[in-house]
Amino acid sequence: MHQKSQSNSICQCNKYLRKISHGIIWSLETGFYHVGHFVGTFPVLTIALSFLVCGIASIGMVKFKETDITEKLWVPSYSRIQEEKKWMTENFPPDTRYAKVIAVENNILSPRSLNAMMDLYEKAISFHDNEYSYHHMCLRVARHCKVSSILEIWSYNKSAIAHLTYNDVIRDINQVKTSPLYHNKLDATTMLGRIQFDSRGQIMAAGAASMLFVLNDKEKMRPSALKWESEVIELVQKGHAHLQETYVYATRSFDDEGYGAVNDDINLLSVGICIVLIFVIVTLGRFNLIEHKLLLSLAGLLSVGMSIGFAYGLATTFDVIYGPVHALMPFLLLGIGVDDMFVIVEAWKNLTPEELKLPLPEQVAMTMKHAGVSVTVTSVTDIVAFAIGASTVIPGLSAFCIDAALGILALFILQSTFFVACLTLDQKRIAARRDAILCCLAYKSFEPNKCSQKNFLALAFENYIGPFLMKTPSKIIVMLVTVSLLGVNIYGFYHLKQDFDLTMYIPSNSYAHKFSKAQDKYFPNRGVDVNVYCGDIHYGSSQKILSNMLYRISTDPGVENGTVISWFPAFTAWIRSLNDSSLAMYNHYPYDEHEFDSLALTFIENTPVGHAFKRFVKFDKTTHPPVLKAMYFSLRHTSQPNSQAEIDAMEDLREITDNSGLPKGMCFPYCPQYLTYETNKVLQVELYRNLALAGACVFFVTLVLIANVLTSLIVFTCVIFTLVDVAGTMYFWGVTIDTASSILLTLCVGLAVDYSAHIGHTFMTVSGAKNERPVMALKEIGPAVFNGGFSTFLAFVLLANSNSYGFSLFFRVFFTVVLFGLFHGLVGIKTTGPGYSKRRGRVFTTRGEQSSINQGKQSLIFSADQVCLYSNQNGCQAVMVYI
Repeated sequence: MHQKSQSNSICQCNKYLRKISHGIIWSLETGFYHVGHFVGTFPVLTIALSFLVCGIASIGMVKFKETDITEKLWVPSYSRIQEEKKWMTENFPPDTRYAKVIAVENNILSPRSLNAMMDLYEKAISFHDNEYSYHHMCLRVARHCKVSSILEIWSYNKSAIAHLTYNDVIRDINQVKTSPLYHNKLDATTMLGRIQFDSRGQIMAAGAASMLFVLNDKEKMRPSALKWESEVIELVQKGHAHLQETYVYATRSFDDEGYGAVNDDINLLSVGICIVLIFVIVTLGRFNLIEHKLLLSLAGLLSVGMSIGFAYGLATTFDVIYGPVHALMPFLLLGIGVDDMFVIVEAWKNLTPEELKLPLPEQVAMTMKHAGVSVTVTSVTDIVAFAIGASTVIPGLSAFCIDAALGILALFILQSTFFVACLTLDQKRIAARRDAILCCLAYKSFEPNKCSQKNFLALAFENYIGPFLMKTPSKIIVMLVTVSLLGVNIYGFYHLKQDFDLTMYIPSNSYAHKFSKAQDKYFPNRGVDVNVYCGDIHYGSSQKILSNMLYRISTDPGVENGTVISWFPAFTAWIRSLNDSSLAMYNHYPYDEHEFDSLALTFIENTPVGHAFKRFVKFDKTTHPPVLKAMYFSLRHTSQPNSQAEIDAMEDLREITDNSGLPKGMCFPYCPQYLTYETNKVLQVELYRNLALAGACVFFVTLVLIANVLTSLIVFTCVIFTLVDVAGTMYFWGVTIDTASSILLTLCVGLAVDYSAHIGHTFMTVSGAKNERPVMALKEIGPAVFNGGFSTFLAFVLLANSNSYGFSLFFRVFFTVVLFGLFHGLVGIKTTGPGYSKRRGRVFTTRGEQSSINQGKQSLIFSADQVCLYSNQNGCQAVMVYI
């Protein structure tokens, strides 16, 4: 009884939905009919107007500028780090470049290994070109070029190092705690890897050592600095006879290796687009001199290009930022645009014999009448989904969604007008029997070969695939496969972790990637370097607070032991050692503001130890006496296992500075990696939010346009299954949730909905018995859906073996969305669709036929819902009746 009531409720709901949607569908099909009629009548005017509108919109591109500033792209605008980076850049602007070397040997502390490292050091600093030498460019600390390595224990003295014995090395490594060159605390364990200690905790051997060269990053010196980095990279890659392995990474390395691989793979993508073009030419037309569609295929791809120009131009006009991720949009629009092309051309091929007798404008109108709603379902769903995605707090993703929504809107309009106008001209050419390429060449007696007149894919769907899927064993197998895939991929989706590792985006066969792996192997506990900045506070009266804060930070579990470097303890020690008569008056504690600032300036400028910390402080010398305006100290986080642990370490450090007793915001930790951490804080939540909202849009739009609760639920389910399968497969491929994978998963919604929505809409417009309608739907729209998906796959197939993680990820996501999308759209939806045999349909009739048509026991009467398709002086000659 309950089941019967539930069934009646669904039927009643469907009835009301059909009434509401009847007007929407009727209006849409009537509107598309008139649009098609106008385009079919004035194709040249339509093409000219399309170029004019897109050209005007593209004028905004004169303001085009790509943004690559991380915080403007990926960090929420409300994040505290926005202001913190701004303050840091104004007060302590980053001005250094670096090159880091890792040397590996059985025992890197042997005299032979140290001499080999000294040899590398001397060759690295011997650089000079016509403009600058290494010694002109290096960052100087206490008047010495800054190079951090265990060799600074012996002041990089070649003669001293050459005469060292193993016992000398071990003694000095364990005893020297202050750098003789830079006067800062020196901890050899931070420069050594795979350390072996004796029973007393003394260093006895090590398997690796690091050497860090630091240069000034001044604009005038940058060309020479880049040359120096290149020479050091080449030097280290050659290795050394007395070292097992040498690895190197420099400031330029990511640009050279990461973006270099990207540029190579962009060339592969260009080849992929050419493959898509060939595929479209082959499948869109027929194999004969007249009916193949090379020019029409080019026109379809041109419409994709025009929509990109329209979207970018309009977005730029309204100051929507453009970031690196926008480079993905052409491929998104290519996938959607090619799909729409196939749907429109397939609708043309499916015109009935009666419709083909109509004049050309009416044929075009009927094509758009059949294809328009199907294209609208997918386009509107994509537009709404991306429009909602634009509400995300991540600026780069929001901007991409805005551009994508504009691009899909433009593509939808252009495919319905520009492409259809080109199709009309192409059909005129065919009717005039003109060559498909040399249009001026006409064939008077041309007979197309029989093979070219067959639609083999449609025949396969109608005669083999469709009937096979309708068999009970096939349905059971499909359901089992679907459930199995879903179960396995739900497991993968659940275990999909949020993590970001920049190393993944460096080609695996590059020297930079090898360095990163060596870093993880020999220095596994090395985290990121962080600076803690303090602004304009009363430093003299805040000495105790600063000392306590420094102590809490030094003992924080997320801070590597012995890595805190601050000028403050050295300054305090210097004050306590004062005995000079001119400064004896200051030999007391605490100090007032003027005393403290004056002493600090004296310490920094007039002592060797203080000079080493000159970069750590900032004085306002326009006042008298000068005032200490800002300072910072450095530290290193411990290595964290994942993104969440990195976020926790950042928040713990912030908690210490925020609750130190100073005004909140006056002291804060900052490093470039924190920008990524801020993105990771919201990334997973934003991803799930965007996917959930996009899924809701899919259901709502399909419910309104398809007008059947069960079919809309099935389309929605197929889209969700596709997303879960894609995300689950990503886990088994070793992919994590980061910025790139989140964006690609968002794109999947736009592609996945096309496969199921086209099938669902077509299924609801055909008539027949329970097992006939799925086959009819496959025959009508199946070839278009398959060709659209397969063309998307072809665009990226050359990236399958890419060395670039980004493009490899690109291939994996798009390959899986095509694979699972086609499976759920062409196979799954056929075996789970509703089986109602009495459906709202369309009946075509011509003048002279009866005004009522009997279909089974149902009498279909012409009413106000009829649409005149073709009229002449004798009145309406053909109508389409809604049943």
